[in-house]
Formats: sequence, structure tokens, C-alpha cells
Amino acid sequence: MKEAQLYFWKPLMERYKKELSMVAEYYNRTVPSFGDIEKEATDYADSIYNNFPADENTDPATVADFANDEGIQLYELLNTMKKNHLLMTISMMCQIWEQQLIKFTVTEMRHFLPFQNNALSFVDAKRIFELHGIIFEELVSWNKIKEMRLLVNTIKHGDGESARKLRKIRPDYFKLDFIEGTDTLELAGAVLLDSYSLMVEEQDFRIYVEATEAFWDEMPERAYSNTDSIISEFSKKK
Repeated sequence: MKEAQLYFWKPLMERYKKELSMVAEYYNRTVPSFGDIEKEATDYADSIYNNFPADENTDPATVADFANDEGIQLYELLNTMKKNHLLMTISMMCQIWEQQLIKFTVTEMRHFLPFQNNALSFVDAKRIFELHGIIFEELVSWNKIKEMRLLVNTIKHGDGESARKLRKIRPDYFKLDFIEGTDTLELAGAVLLDSYSLMVEEQDFRIYVEATEAFWDEMPERAYSNTDSIISEFSKKK
């Protein structure tokens, strides 16, 4: 029986954490580009009204209504873009963390077993960690990471199984304070088409960043298993 191990080399763990923190850093750099979208929409409406090619037959009230509607449309577009920027950043960070996990697992297992590139799924990598005695459900960081993964699946697929699970642990993601009893995702019908489909805030993103970084901090220096148990586990899938 040949021993297998996962070696969580500290400098590598720090690099993983740095990669995750960079997602937040670049979000902080880019989100100011949206600026004050309310003012931008108001200025746009004022510009339309003030520069409208009016003549003696033009009704100022009609022009004002048109300009106001155009301002509202611009605000809704910018607000949707801003919310999508947040949601897609969360999705990207989740993907980076999952790829770190898979790449780490493949690299470590290659020391003991033949593994090809992209040979593992997230579920496979998680199972290999479990075979080495690292149970994700026992980690402090896991609840928020699990929540993040449900959110990302909801962003991708809309109202499905992940959304139903997410509603149970984060019902606030589906509620509007000013409309009682409304499910925002059901109302919007899709995630990226409406800024009110999921009520996720920047603070939620920052909590997810902290959770993914904390995951690598929770790893032991080394975790042990044996090749027979790994081979046996994955032979069952064939």
C-alpha cells in the first residue's frame, strides 16, 4: 500500500490567497467607473430636454416626459450593468477558487498516480480531500463558500435547484424592502437582465473573498491517504 499526501506548501497557499484578493482589488479599481449613475441619468435627461429641436408647435410637457423617460431608461441600464459587474466578479472569483482546488489536487496526485490535465471535476477534487481526512463540511469557511457556489449556479442557470437551496439560507437575496412578499428572481425571470433579480451587495462579495482565502488558511501542512483507497474510489465511477 503506497502512501499519498497533499502538501499545502505555505508559499503556494499565500499565492492562492493573493490571487483571490486580486479579484477584489480589480473590482475596487473598476467599480468607480459607474460613478454616480443617478446624476448621470439626470444630466442625460436634462441634456435631452435642453437641446430638443423645438418649434412653436412643440409641447414642453411632452418633451419633458420624453426626456424623463430616457433618463429613467439610462439609469436602469447603468444600474443593471453595475449589478452584473458585481455578480460576474463573484462568479469569476468562485471559478478561480475552484480551479485552484482542482489544479492543486491534480498536481499533488501526480506524485503518486497518473493524472491528466483537466481530469478532475470539483466534486472529484473534494472527494480526494475527504480521502485525505479533510472534510469541507467541517471547515469554518465552507458555509460561505457553499453559499457562494449556490449563488453562482443561480446566476448561471436562473431559477432552478441551486436557487431553491439558496432561498433557504439567504432569503434576503430574493426580497425587495419596498415590495412585501415579492420574489425578485421569479419577478425578473432571469438574473442578468434585471438589476433587482438578486439583491446581492458588495459586502456579500467581500465576505466570499474572505471565505475563499480562509479556506487555504484552514488547510494543514500535510494530509495523508493511500493510493489504494483513491484508486478504489474512482474505479467505482467507471
